[in-house]
Amino acid sequence: MSSASLQQLLARRDTWWGRDPDGAAHGGRPTGFAALDRLLSLGGWPRHGLVELLCPLPCPPLLHLVLPLLAGDEPGARLIANPPERPSADTLARAGVPLAQLLVLRGERDGLLRACYEAAASDALSLLLLWAPGGALPTGTLRRLHLGAQQGRCLLMLARPRRAARQPSPAPLRLALDCPAPGELTVTVHKQPGGRPGDQCRLSVLPEHLRRAPPATATLPALTRRPRPALVAPPPRLPAPPPPELRP
Repeated sequence: MSSASLQQLLARRDTWWGRDPDGAAHGGRPTGFAALDRLLSLGGWPRHGLVELLCPLPCPPLLHLVLPLLAGDEPGARLIANPPERPSADTLARAGVPLAQLLVLRGERDGLLRACYEAAASDALSLLLLWAPGGALPTGTLRRLHLGAQQGRCLLMLARPRRAARQPSPAPLRLALDCPAPGELTVTVHKQPGGRPGDQCRLSVLPEHLRRAPPATATLPALTRRPRPALVAPPPRLPAPPPPELRP
């Protein structure tokens, strides 16, 4: 059977997709978004291993997508690696993220990837969110990250540019993300166990406390002008007294 024929067969609505019974029995981690839970074959994120998020980087809403995970009750630390911007501690705290268990890591490419592998495999992390450093990531590097995350029972979420969808990956779950509007994400399944590519949902990922923020004019006091002090003319300057030897 040719590759084109196989793709046509997989795209048919009457094709039955088997599911991993072990994975289904354990279930996934809740995503915090009901529509996304319904989209994913495990009913949520995988418990551990590599997940790829293919998006137009830096994709600011991406951090909001994983806020429920960061604030979850899974034991272990959370690590954010190579973020495009410094995460707001206030936003994280108001979302319920335990800041005492949160680490942020930056570094040069090779050292960063090595540190992420060691952290994921250490059994000390429950979640690692990594923005891929510049340049292509070899399949061997992806496999190593996936195996390390499985060994350490860590969920490793890797943000990669959309063009990486053309590269084979050992990640069981690959999702494509688009930002149709501020604070919103369209999630499309690129690959998942027991799922059909192309299924999608649209999410509002902006945290509730940011959606309820009042307009700036309601929180700022009205500006008032201070009365200017009246101008006072300086006293006239008197001539200096003559030296003692010239006095009469």
